[in-house]
Amino acid sequence: MNENQINDIEVHNFVDLSPSKETMMAINIEEAKKLLRSEGYFVDALWSTSDVTMNYNCTEVQANTVLFEVLTEDSVEQHVSEMIHHVAKIMNLKSRD
Repeated sequence: MNENQINDIEVHNFVDLSPSKETMMAINIEEAKKLLRSEGYFVDALWSTSDVTMNYNCTEVQANTVLFEVLTEDSVEQHVSEMIHHVAKIMNLKSRD
């Protein structure tokens, strides 16, 4: 048996056309966003730990802590609520209360 045969099956060179790890991750993220959108979540502005790690020398855990502290800050939540009210008013949406 020569090196191009395994168990009497001829082996040929081939090109791997499977998606890269990065491509598969992007597809999985888009599928997750699609699921969340279908449940009413706004996912067009998401933050990632890389938004912190690309600017600061820190671990993923530290970057996640930074994002948690920032995004759950009372003033941020209050500002978002105020802006929802403001934009809804500009759009002449009627309040339910």
